[in-house]
Amino acid sequence: MIRAATLERVLLVLADFVALTICFVLAYWVQFHSGWVADKYDPSKTLNAYWHIGCVLNFAWLVWFTFTGLYRSWLLQSRTHQVLRVLRAVVVGVGLIVLGLFGSEFMGKVAAGVPLNGDYIYGSRFSWIIAYGIFVLIFVAAFRMLLYLVLRALLRHGYGANQVLVLGCTEAGKNIAEALKKAPEVGQRVVGFVDERFQVMDHQFCGVPVLGKYSDLPTLVKKHHISGIIIAHDSTSPQEIMRVLVWVCELPLHIYIVPELYPAVNGRFKGNLVHGFELQELFAFSMPPWQVQVKRFLDVLIGGILGVCTLPIALIAALAIKLEDHGPIFYSQERIGLYGKPFTVYKFRTMRTDAEKFGAQWATKDDPRITKVGKFLRKTRIDELPQIICVLKGDMSMVGPRPERAVFIGKLREQIPFYISRLKMKPGLTGWAQVRHHYDTSIEDVQIKLQYDMYYYENMSLLLDFQILVRTIYVVLTGKGAQ
Repeated sequence: MIRAATLERVLLVLADFVALTICFVLAYWVQFHSGWVADKYDPSKTLNAYWHIGCVLNFAWLVWFTFTGLYRSWLLQSRTHQVLRVLRAVVVGVGLIVLGLFGSEFMGKVAAGVPLNGDYIYGSRFSWIIAYGIFVLIFVAAFRMLLYLVLRALLRHGYGANQVLVLGCTEAGKNIAEALKKAPEVGQRVVGFVDERFQVMDHQFCGVPVLGKYSDLPTLVKKHHISGIIIAHDSTSPQEIMRVLVWVCELPLHIYIVPELYPAVNGRFKGNLVHGFELQELFAFSMPPWQVQVKRFLDVLIGGILGVCTLPIALIAALAIKLEDHGPIFYSQERIGLYGKPFTVYKFRTMRTDAEKFGAQWATKDDPRITKVGKFLRKTRIDELPQIICVLKGDMSMVGPRPERAVFIGKLREQIPFYISRLKMKPGLTGWAQVRHHYDTSIEDVQIKLQYDMYYYENMSLLLDFQILVRTIYVVLTGKGAQ
């Protein structure tokens, strides 16, 4: 069955395309057939001569709407907020159209000292674009509101609801399950409860099956295609909530909590209030969708430029490693990436070939396993350059938390609450934790870096990425934090 979020996005794209097509046809009629624009009135003009322009404009709008985040799920969001987001996207979009069509002409007139009279600024060309923009705003917003009437009707009949689990066979959990059952239009269907007392309870709670314990969550999420969990445990202890989250915070799902429990974690994590329903979202991803797309574009662009510019340095480093002990130049290792996906990371070898003959271990200050060449490569961060390959492949980003090994993650997730939440981010070549703290040498270092990583997750933006990249240059030039 199609999920509510997928169904919603497909219908949004179709609704926007139909609305944009109507807008273009109306704008064409206003310009050539209405007589409202006297110098453009020409009934002999046919739509067939302009349909290709309409197709290009429609495609451009859909791409623009994607970058501005208009195709995220709005089921639990304010309709007013959505209309305001459409307004902002359309206003900026119309500005880009004006800039693209008349920017060079405008700048040419300004440079030549030609006065800009009212006919130029308020002429028929601008009138047509403004009319078109008004049509886009009205029809896109109207079609979206109409779409949600249809979507709610489909959801009320059981089509496309997201599957959710409720954690806690409690009064709060019962209220949430019954409220969602009475409001199927929000697109969230409770498929079961999860509770630590599962083994001593009946397999049903308020008519909904009890599916297991907290430790069963990873299996249940995959088995039932769960898109979200709702924490409704009767304990307000932060430790209890942490115990729940440690099993799910690396999974690609939404985590909600009932409002009376939110004070237990308030101040620790950024949350988003779910409009129209008594839920608070934890670990809400705050980076706008258009910035996510730009971030990936910049990863490829910066990674490619950096790879080409540092190729001579990489060749010298490879030669130095080979001459020192005749061992392999590169060191490859499996690391854990976004949502627990394993990938192979590549680095210049900085340690002896038998560095881990006694098993995996952290580097220490003045580590005797590090070679003379390796010490310099680590200090200058040159050893990280081969990871550009991982950035270009999409396993890593230029900025993000340090990719960790599975053996360490298995140990750290048991010792440090929420350490596993780092897996909600794509690992990076550099990051906020990397430029603010030295290499990990102990559990205490990992705890400090986790705080930096969570700060980055909660404040992720292109501006913060830029700040981290600039600080990385400083770290590389000064050798600060290297070990």
